[in-house]
Amino acid sequence: MEKIELKNIKNVLLLGATGGIGNAILKHLLAENLSLNIYTLSRSQIEHPRVHNFIASTINEASLSEFIGTVSNNKFELIINTIGYLENELGGPEKSLRDVSEEKLIEYFRTNAILTPLLAKAVRNNLSPDGFAFVALSAMVGSIGENELGGWYGYRASKSALNAFLKNIALEWGRTNKHSLVLAIHPGTTQTRLSEKFNSHVAHKVHSPAEAAVNICNVIFSVPFSMTGNFLNWDGRVIDW
Repeated sequence: MEKIELKNIKNVLLLGATGGIGNAILKHLLAENLSLNIYTLSRSQIEHPRVHNFIASTINEASLSEFIGTVSNNKFELIINTIGYLENELGGPEKSLRDVSEEKLIEYFRTNAILTPLLAKAVRNNLSPDGFAFVALSAMVGSIGENELGGWYGYRASKSALNAFLKNIALEWGRTNKHSLVLAIHPGTTQTRLSEKFNSHVAHKVHSPAEAAVNICNVIFSVPFSMTGNFLNWDGRVIDW
């Protein structure tokens, strides 16, 4: 087996299933594989006979551990974290150093970076020994090598940290399972609540959530296990760290 295949997947773990891209991925996977089950951790209910939803007011190490405890009899072939934070009541991305604050930086890192290794820790004993993919949605602006504009201090740095975490996870799991695929994927600019305020300023294509979901899944199910530990664009291109 050289790569993960959608037709062979039985159990999916999905974080962020009520968000724009997360919900689109959920719908796409359910439509493309009529026998898989999706297990989600979210703040609101999802009604579907093949979606098993665990509700938590806060998604953190404690709720992740409790969630995995309820599904501990399952082995997962696909784990995807789509949760991300760009702007909330603390404000949006920083244009310069004068906008940087400790509180906002902590929130960026807590949501965009720290959650993923905590998820990996929680699910590490529930990975399919026959092959699995572990994916988190990163962002092009998290690439240090491609940063030519500056700004967006917290968001950029937290996504860079996420990429570093994923590289570490890929190396650790790759030592014991050659059929492990760990990826950071940039979904492309997408018309979601997270980014809609900023989309009018971009010159490139803005994807619908459904388009983004298809692109992300195409990447996951097209690259071989040997690509583990990479940062990939929505079209499969390798992005500079």
